[in-house]
Amino acid sequence: MAPYSRPNWAQIDLAALRHNARLVARHVAPARLIAVVKANAYGHGALEVARALQEVNEVAMLAVASVDEAAQLRQNGIETPILLLSAILPTEARDVVRLGLTATVFDLEVAAALNKAGEAQNRRASVHFKVDSGMSRLGAHWCDATHVVSQVCGFANLEIAAIYTHFACADEDSDFSALQLRRFREFCGESALPPTILKHAANSAGALRFREAHFDLVRPGIALYGAHPCRDLAPDFDLRPVMTWRARVTALKNVATGQSVSYGATWTAPRASQIAVLPAGYADGYLRALSNRGEVLVNGKRAPVVGRVTMDQIMVDVTEIPSRIGDEVTLFGENLPVEEVAARAGTISYELMCALSSRVPRVFSGKTEDGRRETEE
Repeated sequence: MAPYSRPNWAQIDLAALRHNARLVARHVAPARLIAVVKANAYGHGALEVARALQEVNEVAMLAVASVDEAAQLRQNGIETPILLLSAILPTEARDVVRLGLTATVFDLEVAAALNKAGEAQNRRASVHFKVDSGMSRLGAHWCDATHVVSQVCGFANLEIAAIYTHFACADEDSDFSALQLRRFREFCGESALPPTILKHAANSAGALRFREAHFDLVRPGIALYGAHPCRDLAPDFDLRPVMTWRARVTALKNVATGQSVSYGATWTAPRASQIAVLPAGYADGYLRALSNRGEVLVNGKRAPVVGRVTMDQIMVDVTEIPSRIGDEVTLFGENLPVEEVAARAGTISYELMCALSSRVPRVFSGKTEDGRRETEE
């Protein structure tokens, strides 16, 4: 028996994850990886993903969004260095130092709080200094960054382990990214920091698009999970989907020509049709925007989503596909790329993965390097 009653689950292939990490690592060598596992590893399961990535030698650090996300990893035995990508509050400085985390710093208030926490705990706080080269989100503005970093260097209990920036348009606009890269390089040249200090700038798209942005480290996120950040650049880059979302047909219904299906009667059968009901809806993360637009795989064949996506169920037209109750269906993943499903919903693959709710069980497959099987949940 499966460890869940509702036939709706996400298969997480940890072997594919490790393959993707090594593929990116070969592409950016000799740079090493800061593997991004924030937001529950983009919906894949942060702890299991972190454990699998610890087996990849090229992974130098993990990256999360918050102290809470990092604490979960630390409390479960993850000892790999962890970078906090988002801003922290000064009140969080004590926990950052206690957990041995690396904070992103770009202002003096947070730097002072980390310095004080480091002094109180008799240890130096590791930080990465961030430069805002045009994203206008976090970081010291490129015009002021040299002055700010010189002040941060004055704190005795801080260690600036790296400097970095973040591209705003790496998957779309080469000209703006080149401008950001030039601003970052100017900062690197003008600051009083040693030229040997570690540097990073590239996310997944930046790593594929700009070899000159590889520096010492790159920060892959979406590429680790098998979705192409910019397929037009590397259509043959052998990324493998890590998550495949599956369900089983729980009901079959015959509808007559002209009969409507689902809320709002937005779809009516153009002919006598057979409709399969699947136990996945917007409460599971299957976006309502896929109403009358999505497609799924039923017995290896594409079937359109008909009618509105409901909270717990969707309906698909299987008139041309021999089907039975219990047949396995793919919502996205293997043989149905998440990027394609996202495009049909008018969004990006990141959102679909992150939208997968906690009530969808994650089932982990793939052997570890020493032959042990990953756990299932």
